[in-house]
Amino acid sequence: MLSVAVDAKGDLAAALGSHPVGFQPHVVERNISVIELHPEESFQEYLRIYFKVPRFTRLTPLAKVFDFIATGVPGPRDMLVVGKIAYEERRRDGNGRPMWDLIVVDSAASGQALGHLTAPRAMLSLVRGGVIRSQVEWIDRLLRDHARTTLTLCALPEEMPVVEAVELYGELRRQAGIAVDVCFLNRVVTQSVSPAQRKLAEAMVAPEHCDAVQERLGGSPEPLLEAAALIDRLHEAGTRHARALRAKLPIPVIPLALTTTRSGLATSRTIADAVSEALA
Repeated sequence: MLSVAVDAKGDLAAALGSHPVGFQPHVVERNISVIELHPEESFQEYLRIYFKVPRFTRLTPLAKVFDFIATGVPGPRDMLVVGKIAYEERRRDGNGRPMWDLIVVDSAASGQALGHLTAPRAMLSLVRGGVIRSQVEWIDRLLRDHARTTLTLCALPEEMPVVEAVELYGELRRQAGIAVDVCFLNRVVTQSVSPAQRKLAEAMVAPEHCDAVQERLGGSPEPLLEAAALIDRLHEAGTRHARALRAKLPIPVIPLALTTTRSGLATSRTIADAVSEALA
C-alpha cells in the first residue's frame, strides 16, 4: 500500500511511526510506503519520464520558467499533485503487476482538495490536443471511475468544518463527478457522564466534603466537576453535528472517538480498528 501526503508536513509519516519522508516512496511499516508531494519534484519527474528532460538546476533561466509554470500558475500546480498520484496508480513492477494494491491519499484542506480534483477538467478546457491532453484525459477518467477512485470526507464536530464538509460533498459531485462514500466525524467524545458520575463529582465539591476531599487529593476537586461538564458539552456537540451531517449527506457518517494520546502509530492503530469495526 502507498500512503500519499499532499501537504508535506511530516504528519502522515509520524502517524505511521516514521521520521519525515521525501518525494520517493519510503517503507514505514510492512507493506506500507509513504511519499510526500512537492510540486517542483513532481514537475521534474514529469519532464524526465515523458519528455526525457534531465534534471536541471534552479540557477538556469529555463529552470526559472519551469518553476513559474510548476508552482506559480494554479492549474498546472494542481495537476502536478493529482498527476503524480495517478502516475503511481499506473506504475507496474517488472512482472507487469501493479506496484501498489491500494493508494490512500491524505489530501489537503477542502478548498485546495477541490482544486486538485477538478484540475483535470480545467486543463481539458485549455489543452486541445497532443500528448498532454491524452495524459490529462486518462487522469480524469481515473478520478471519475468509481471502481478505482473514491473519496472520504473528514470533519470535526464544530460548526464550520461540518458546513464545509457538506459543501465539499456537493462541489465534488457537481464539478468533479467523483464518488464520495463515507464521512468521518473525527475527535468526537463518544461517551457522556453518567448520572452517578455527575452526582459523585458534585458531592466532592459540596461544602461538607470539600475540605476532606481536597486534603485527600492534594488539590481542589473543582476541576473534576468542570471536566464532567466539559465532557457533557463535547458529547452533545458531537451528537448534534453527527445528526446534522446525516441529515444533509446521503452517505454513512462514522464518528471517531477523541484520543488523548500523542499522535503516532499506536493512535493510528486505534483509529484503524475503530474504522474497521464501523465498516464491518
